Amino acid sequence: MVKRQSGLSLIELMIVVSIISVLALVSMPYTQSWLHESQLNNAKSQLSRAFTEAKALALRNPIDAHGTQSNAACVSLKNDTLLVREPNANACSGNIIWQGSWPQGVLLISNNTNLTTIFINNRGRVLINGTPANANLDYTLSKGSINDSGQLY
Repeated sequence: MVKRQSGLSLIELMIVVSIISVLALVSMPYTQSWLHESQLNNAKSQLSRAFTEAKALALRNPIDAHGTQSNAACVSLKNDTLLVREPNANACSGNIIWQGSWPQGVLLISNNTNLTTIFINNRGRVLINGTPANANLDYTLSKGSINDSGQLY
């Protein structure tokens, strides 16, 4: 009578490990794409919140900005942090009113350039080069090969 031992042989174990490795390699691009989409959704949410806070600040107008071409609030993106600030003349360097984290590596693009500062006048309108925008501010968020577009209004 031959007694058979239970367990896996080395070849069976290597086959199982190789199958798991192939499945992991195949699923990796999908996981990375999902992660980038999640980061873009987080960035879109943070941008919307910051813009709402900045508009509210601009409409309260605590720095007493006069005229439609004066900066009453600003949003700046610096070192993976999104800040709503009171402007200091033509610079977004005044008191910080609100801040949120920005997902690392996500780009904010408008008119084919990276957008790092958004100024808002005392009527809640976006200023582009000191002039109120006649339309909403179109933007694109980008990370890797994933893009998401939106508007600030």
